[in-house]
Amino acid sequence: MSRRGKAPEVPLARDESWWLHPAFRGQQTLPLADTGVGALPHRWVRSDDPVVAAEAGVDDASGYADLAKILYTLNGHRPGPVRGFYVIVEAAPGRYAVGQLCADPQVPVQLFEDLVFDSEAEAREKAAAMRAAQPGPQRGRG
Repeated sequence: MSRRGKAPEVPLARDESWWLHPAFRGQQTLPLADTGVGALPHRWVRSDDPVVAAEAGVDDASGYADLAKILYTLNGHRPGPVRGFYVIVEAAPGRYAVGQLCADPQVPVQLFEDLVFDSEAEAREKAAAMRAAQPGPQRGRG
């Protein structure tokens, strides 16, 4: 019989958004089709623009109503950009924009026109830095 010491404790970091699709957590690229059935509604803004006030109402007829309700809850029951939820969107072939999810059923993603990169890695690095500087909501905080 061998003697083994007690294994060291491993600190576990819990990802509060583990249940969201990896693309909504910034781990995969969201495709952006400008027109057609798969088009992702979006708006272009500058990253240094002030936050635009949005209406809190959700139109259940919108194709993104369920997503808007989830984002609204994650955002502390407030409309508008969801703190810490930065995504990567392929805006054009070979062009990757950093965006932010919004609790808005009509336009669930805002893309930053001044944060468009030639490589997905550059965009992912910028989104990760923004996420670290402005972490998302956590259980028990708004």
